[in-house]
Amino acid sequence: MNQNKKIDKSAKVLFSVFKENNVEQLGSEMLTTLSKISSSSKKFKHFLSTKRIKLNIKKEILSNILSNILNQSQLDLVFCLLYSIDFNHLKSIDRKYQKLMQDSTGHVNVTAVTVNKLSELELSDLKFNIKSKINRDVSIDNVADKAILGGIKLKVGNTLIDGSLLTKLEKLKQSMVNK
Repeated sequence: MNQNKKIDKSAKVLFSVFKENNVEQLGSEMLTTLSKISSSSKKFKHFLSTKRIKLNIKKEILSNILSNILNQSQLDLVFCLLYSIDFNHLKSIDRKYQKLMQDSTGHVNVTAVTVNKLSELELSDLKFNIKSKINRDVSIDNVADKAILGGIKLKVGNTLIDGSLLTKLEKLKQSMVNK
């Protein structure tokens, strides 16, 4: 089985088990926390993924390390994960799991890139317009980027809509060069 299929399968199994036990949000927080820690520390990632350390010793070490970050339920979930997932792909599994969470709730994250931060009124208008088009709940993250010169770039789920002035000028330049 290739890595992408393993990652998809791991995320789907985790989501299914967490949902069945009504701990989807708890699982989400725990996966994100572990993903952040393992991304910032190669030693921690190696510790999680190595087969040389016995599971009971890993559990004890993880309890000592994570007891101030995760609650007991989350620690129990981490211990269950020790048996079932490849921690070398934890970041990808977490990303896929978060996507499954969003899809199950009908929620979509939108990133709006503009030259300047949008006002609350502009954000609420944008949110209303996007919500009316896709018929799903929307949350918007507004990012300011002077490089786009003007207009807006939207990332709605996996779709990128580029209405930036920079892109329009690049397209105009290409059409002039090609003539």
